[in-house]
Amino acid sequence: MSDDFTGLNKGLFARFLMFFLVASFLFGIFLWVTFLKDFEAETVLDDAVYLMEDGVQNEFSVGEYDFESKSEVVFDGIDVVRFSEGSAINVGDVTDEDGFYTVSMTLEEGSAWISNMGGVLDLMIKVDGYMFQNVDGYYYVEVNENGYFAYAYKHPVSVYFLDESGNSLNDYILPQGYYVELERGVPSSVVSDLRYAKLVKEYPFYKLTENQAREGLADYAKIDDLRYSDILGDFEAMVLYEYDDYVGESGGEIVDKLREILTFSESKKDEWSKSESINKLNAALYLSAKGSAEDALSELQDISSVIDEKYLPYLNYVSVVLNNSLYGDDLYVVKNYLREVLWGDSYDGQMVVLRDRLNEMYDLCDDGEMAFAKEAFSDYERGWWDFLGMSADELSVYRDDINEERELLSVLLLKEEGFYDTDYFDLLESFEQAIFKVAISGTDLDEERLVFIADKVDVVNSVTDLLALSQMSVAEATDLLGFLLDDAEVLASEVESTASILSYYEEEISEGWLVLKFINSVEYESTSGTFDEKYEAFVAKEQDVEDLRNYLQNLHLGDESSSGLTLTEAKEIVYSDLETAGISYTAIISMGDNAYRLFELNGAEAGGVSFEAKYDRESKLVYDLAVGESRFTTGVSLDDLSEVVSGVEEGEITDEVISDAEEAEVEEGFSSTEEAAIVLLIEYLSEFGIEAAEKNVVFVEVDENIFEVRGAIAGETVLDFVVDLDDGSLSEVYVDGEVSGIEDIQSLITGD
Repeated sequence: MSDDFTGLNKGLFARFLMFFLVASFLFGIFLWVTFLKDFEAETVLDDAVYLMEDGVQNEFSVGEYDFESKSEVVFDGIDVVRFSEGSAINVGDVTDEDGFYTVSMTLEEGSAWISNMGGVLDLMIKVDGYMFQNVDGYYYVEVNENGYFAYAYKHPVSVYFLDESGNSLNDYILPQGYYVELERGVPSSVVSDLRYAKLVKEYPFYKLTENQAREGLADYAKIDDLRYSDILGDFEAMVLYEYDDYVGESGGEIVDKLREILTFSESKKDEWSKSESINKLNAALYLSAKGSAEDALSELQDISSVIDEKYLPYLNYVSVVLNNSLYGDDLYVVKNYLREVLWGDSYDGQMVVLRDRLNEMYDLCDDGEMAFAKEAFSDYERGWWDFLGMSADELSVYRDDINEERELLSVLLLKEEGFYDTDYFDLLESFEQAIFKVAISGTDLDEERLVFIADKVDVVNSVTDLLALSQMSVAEATDLLGFLLDDAEVLASEVESTASILSYYEEEISEGWLVLKFINSVEYESTSGTFDEKYEAFVAKEQDVEDLRNYLQNLHLGDESSSGLTLTEAKEIVYSDLETAGISYTAIISMGDNAYRLFELNGAEAGGVSFEAKYDRESKLVYDLAVGESRFTTGVSLDDLSEVVSGVEEGEITDEVISDAEEAEVEEGFSSTEEAAIVLLIEYLSEFGIEAAEKNVVFVEVDENIFEVRGAIAGETVLDFVVDLDDGSLSEVYVDGEVSGIEDIQSLITGD
């Protein structure tokens, strides 16, 4: 009996034990899953600010400070403000929120260097009637005997113009690398009515020169660069060392599933969801640090809940660290994604993101990372195309922001030769069009147009300098110069005022076109000498060409004058010229002008290469030049002729040359005589209100005074016709594409 009882007890006991073990295991899992603490944020901001003076650390708060030696205020061990010896400040406010500081102070004497690339410090520094503030970067403010000096060392600085009560009347942006000098006192109240371009004109800023450079700033920048680099590097090393546990293992997926099954509290589920978000963020940080950008982005995109506020100190630290990550860095994918999530859902937020992207391009260029800067530009440009797609009313809210952005982008494009391409300047033109688009009706925009013209002229001059140093190809320069000069000409034509500066810019534009013509000329490609030497000779030749054209026009009009030379005397001069230039010939034939100035060269050779041409004795120009099957559409100086002819023979010269085989496919170039006649034709047609250019003339018969014109404009009418200038008769007339029986110019205009 006892044996049976014992067996029964053993069976029951075994079952009970098994039940107990299983239940305990499940309960253990429940407790583990339910109360598992996923992440404990130990990396946070110091949440401390202190003053260092003479090696002694002191409290920093509201009050007055006089510094007898160099001193600095440190915020969270990240951002710093340095004061020179003898500086005096009055601190009006110091606000601390989760390790981020808002500080307002007045600089009364001395100078201050502000380094807040960490974004921990938001400083408003006042001097009399002005205030300076940035988002992040380095800048310098100084009080001196002449007034105030401010310099944006890294990233732009906003300059505010204040009234006597300290309220802002107006403001503009001081670009990186530029300084402004301001007089003591409070700005006039009229400042509040000034548009951006006018405000900049009244309070101009300038690119820093050696004369204006302040000693020691570069040393400060090196120290601060190293500190921020170490902060980013230390964080990345910590992520690689400690965050590998956050990368998706199967165990983590099991825990997630068990949580879902065993949790019944909605609040607890929400808490775990937020906890899981921080895990995915950390996984993304780890993956990006390992160079797995796509996997990191996948983790970020899986974040479904707002991260719990208890992790805010950690997130603040992450945002500070990532603020110094640039395009191409391992951690940048996380920075870029979080930035879009935090700011990209509103137009105001998008403006913050776009400005941040522009600052990053400045930094990449300063670091010599032009390839990354160009890639970053693509993201920046895409953001702006979306932004600029708003209606005029929506866009007008951001009128000042667009002005500032155009200013900053213009400075960057001018500064960096790697951006000297129409692809980048196209966005700048879009900013300019947006500024016109949102302008208040009736506003005089001449000031803006002059600013835009000035910026384009600066780039044109810079391109010219690069060409002189052989640091830019002719093809690239041609595209960019044509793009900029076209824009500048249009803007100049729209300026309604008679500002003297406009005449200066028009001269600069004309010279720009001359440079463009020069670099595409045969002289630039074939002759020897420096850029400046060849350009000077080209300019002189162009004047000679103009004189020759005028002479040919006068001949065409029957207005001839005598040179006082006999034909024999004139030929002797030509013989001597050709012999000196090393040109052989079989015959020299006068073109029949009374001054014996023009001659045709028969059987001419230079360096063993045969050519056909005409020669102007007075200007020593060879024109209507043909070498083999190629002919030139412009005159060539006799001194350069041998080099040019040799270059054509060797296949080195292609620009400005049209071969017979190409004539059917390209616009035919005209001889100098024909060009002179075309000028007279255009003047003749203009007297009847018909607009035409050389490109509209497709055929010329100089001897018969007959021209074929296509695409001329009279009012809103498009005209095609053949005209005989001897009697003004017309034939083959088409009006807006329709055949017309009109037979003379007068009837063409009156419609009779």
